[in-house]
Amino acid sequence: MNTNYREVVQKVNSHLAAHPNASLLIVAEKLQTTSQAIEEALQNIEGIGFDEFRAGIRLEQAFEQLGEMSPAANGPYERMRARRRIAIPKATLRYRMIGFWRRKSDFSGHCPLVDLSPDGLAFLADQARKPDRGILLVLNLPGETETLQLRGRIVYSVATGIVGYRYRIGVQFLPFAERRGCNSLKALDVITRLERICPP
Repeated sequence: MNTNYREVVQKVNSHLAAHPNASLLIVAEKLQTTSQAIEEALQNIEGIGFDEFRAGIRLEQAFEQLGEMSPAANGPYERMRARRRIAIPKATLRYRMIGFWRRKSDFSGHCPLVDLSPDGLAFLADQARKPDRGILLVLNLPGETETLQLRGRIVYSVATGIVGYRYRIGVQFLPFAERRGCNSLKALDVITRLERICPP
């Protein structure tokens, strides 16, 4: 039975490598099995469900493609930047849009971080976001024990060719200060430290 589970997981992995946005129903249909059989195999072999397994594959593919990109290939929005940005391999973030009249939305799933500076960042996402909207970000940086929470505003959303993620979102941070509505100075310290130790 364990061999069967492994075989199902390998087939799911192969299919998602080629089609990272495929739903559970589509994968089950293509593999001529049931959704329940896929979920059971993944739980037994990987200890996670289909959605989490697919998210992991999408992140790995995005990180691989980001690693192959030249910094010069960042596109026309590069002109908007006042400072150089650093790439931090395997860094992710979750985000939530903020506004006065909307009820609080849930945080997104993990999205790959493209680059970061004390002025702002860029990340990959499934949906475009309108410029000038407020955004709350929670960064997961490799080597850091705590997440980093930051506020900012959307500067741009552009289509991207990165596998599994349709848009690149640019964010400008709100000011750093120890007062309400600003980002903490502790967060700025973490970013400037990373800026010193990470290559451009």
